[in-house]
Amino acid sequence: MSFRFKPLKSWSLRAKILLIFLLLISIPLSLQGVATYVDFSNSVERRTSDYTAQLVDQINRNLDRTLMEMQRLSLMPLYDSGVLSILRKYREEDSLHQQPTVEERSKMQLYIASMTFDRPEIDSIQIFAGSGYTFSSLAPSAIAAYTDVERQPWYPGVVEARGAWVLLPPHRPSYYLDGNQSYFSVARLIREPNTNRTLGLVKIDLKQTLFKQLVENVRLEENGGIVVQNSREELFYTATADGDTEASKLLSDRILELSGHSETASQILHMEGSKYLVVSNYSRYSDIHIVSYIPVATLLVETKELRNFTLLAGLVCLVMAGALAIFFSYRLTKPLGTLVRKMRLVELGDFKQSVPVTEDEIGRLGSGFNRMVEEIDRLVHEVYVLGMREREAELAALQSQIQPHFIYNTLESISMLARHRNNEDVSEMATALGRLIRSAVEQDRSLIRLGEELETAESYIRIQKMRHGSRLQAMFDIEEGLEDCLVPKLLLQPLIENAIMHGIGDREQGGTVYVTVARFEDEVLLTIRDDGRGLSEDELAALQASLEEAGDDVAANTPAMPLRGHGVALKNIKQRLRLIYGGDCDFEIDGSLGQGAAFTVTLPFAKQEK
Repeated sequence: MSFRFKPLKSWSLRAKILLIFLLLISIPLSLQGVATYVDFSNSVERRTSDYTAQLVDQINRNLDRTLMEMQRLSLMPLYDSGVLSILRKYREEDSLHQQPTVEERSKMQLYIASMTFDRPEIDSIQIFAGSGYTFSSLAPSAIAAYTDVERQPWYPGVVEARGAWVLLPPHRPSYYLDGNQSYFSVARLIREPNTNRTLGLVKIDLKQTLFKQLVENVRLEENGGIVVQNSREELFYTATADGDTEASKLLSDRILELSGHSETASQILHMEGSKYLVVSNYSRYSDIHIVSYIPVATLLVETKELRNFTLLAGLVCLVMAGALAIFFSYRLTKPLGTLVRKMRLVELGDFKQSVPVTEDEIGRLGSGFNRMVEEIDRLVHEVYVLGMREREAELAALQSQIQPHFIYNTLESISMLARHRNNEDVSEMATALGRLIRSAVEQDRSLIRLGEELETAESYIRIQKMRHGSRLQAMFDIEEGLEDCLVPKLLLQPLIENAIMHGIGDREQGGTVYVTVARFEDEVLLTIRDDGRGLSEDELAALQASLEEAGDDVAANTPAMPLRGHGVALKNIKQRLRLIYGGDCDFEIDGSLGQGAAFTVTLPFAKQEK
């Protein structure tokens, strides 16, 4: 069975509130967590990069200081006349295998030993004469007496330097009798100052522990390391946390290809399927690259802890927010749920329902529901009672055959009784009502004098003033000589009633109804205007469309359906005018919201004959 989500519009209000609560909590929390994680990760990488750059720069500076000292030592034989005289003596080829005297050997050994004094990084210093004899700081039993330096693999590099110092990568010299140790060295050709003839070669063999001392303060991360090599990719030293020097060498070669020969470079490189933070420092003095590489994954261990903590905190906050959302959504929607259940019972005809009323908006809605149900119950009861009474009145009417003059006589009796008791208002209202009924019932003409229609309108306004008091004002502006023109019976009263009911209504400040009658050539214009609430554009358009439909029904000679609701009197007037005058009349409506409304009837001028 497939499961389908309901569209959001069909969700219950409680579910929508719960969703909104969860989104308001989860979205900002997620954005803040991601931003914090990314910022912290970048900060860790940046701080680690800066710190590592300072370390490798300091290591290279310390190495340069050591090599500068070795360079100075390699120059010392050039400034010692005794050393130079011995080297001149054994420079010639004919002195090959000629042993120096004991005094010469002692003098050279003491001189070389003084060079190594208090320099633990130096393993030994060798001075090779042109004849191949080797003067060394070591004991004669530890080193060969003669060495053919021209056959050594490192010799071409020394010759190529033409008397400058050369840093030789780690190698195993053949002149050591044990031959198991690896050294890196500083070498230089010894040339006679005046003639620039090569007298021999000085070579300072340095211990590999020198690099260990330089990097001993560097903490190596897992799968990270430090590589020291020159631009010819000759490896001097490597240190890794796992001891895999071969992998370290491969990574170093790849790093040099990507980083180039900049003095200090820091970048993220993808190598061997992993991402590394690589920091390199290059010394132009020694042509040495010191490269430190750290897997980014190890740097982000702390950020992973932060990420996990953020996720846990976010989950806890989300659970708490969900619980609060469920609680508050239930509290907020409970009155609405009660109201919905009560409304369903009312729909079934049970009008004895009510809901608890609170002080908020939902409480006001419940209060309105209670009033509505009470009013419906009252109206239903009244309709039932009125129905019973109506049937009783119909029976009584059939029995008594009440005639209109009975109503007039009754109203006249009420007026006389009111005058007898000095109640002029009641007397005046009864008199006005009698005139209004007499005008509507007794006159069987469709057209009457304007003067008579104005009397009927004034009687109606007088009755309405009894109800509205000073809130209702009426102004009549009738052009002279028009009292005898003919107009449809009960034309003004419905328009005045419409203006009072829909224009002024229950407005606290009340309003004024203006009745204007004027003649323009062969037409009479009757205008009923009020200064009430007016009509909006939509209301005006709807009312005009309704009047057009009423006129079309009459033009088509179609019986009009009973008219109900707002605008009933206006539709009746429109139909009557079309029936009486055909197309020789006009009925216009004008107004705007807040500026009142005006109803103008244009009729052909016709005067009653005397």
